[in-house]
Amino acid sequence: MTTTRAEHRTGDRRTLLTPDPFVVTGALVALGCTFVGQFVDTPWRPGSPDWGFDFADGGGLGALAVLLAFVLVAAVVVSLVTAAARAAGPAAAGRRALWLAAIGVLSLGVFWTGVPAVVAGGAAGLATSARRSGGRSMAAGIAVVLAVLTVAGAVYLAVAG
Repeated sequence: MTTTRAEHRTGDRRTLLTPDPFVVTGALVALGCTFVGQFVDTPWRPGSPDWGFDFADGGGLGALAVLLAFVLVAAVVVSLVTAAARAAGPAAAGRRALWLAAIGVLSLGVFWTGVPAVVAGGAAGLATSARRSGGRSMAAGIAVVLAVLTVAGAVYLAVAG
């Protein structure tokens, strides 16, 4: 009997530690945005006539390490939040997806960290999961729309900076 309980606890821990595919996708988009925003000159930026790349002028390895840390920490936190929200059921997951999407919109103020794309990925994944599980809430639909707009805004800000 104790073996079954131990296996059950181990299974819960594995589910909690499994990375969310939407969060991973958001983290990859975030890494691309932060890399472009920090190290790539685009023709849409003021004072930049053409495409260019300058690793040292963008802060070098120190800046890259800080940006990677922001994205990694955000991905871990958002994965934990989405795992806990999924365990609460589809209706609660839809509402929590909306809250997460709203946080993603607000985090556009610090777009250079990459956090908006990670949070938006988590919100989209949570909303999709809630809808697949039978939760037909309007909150989940709104969360997806906000998440898409957040990612579009983050990409725009990375390129046009």
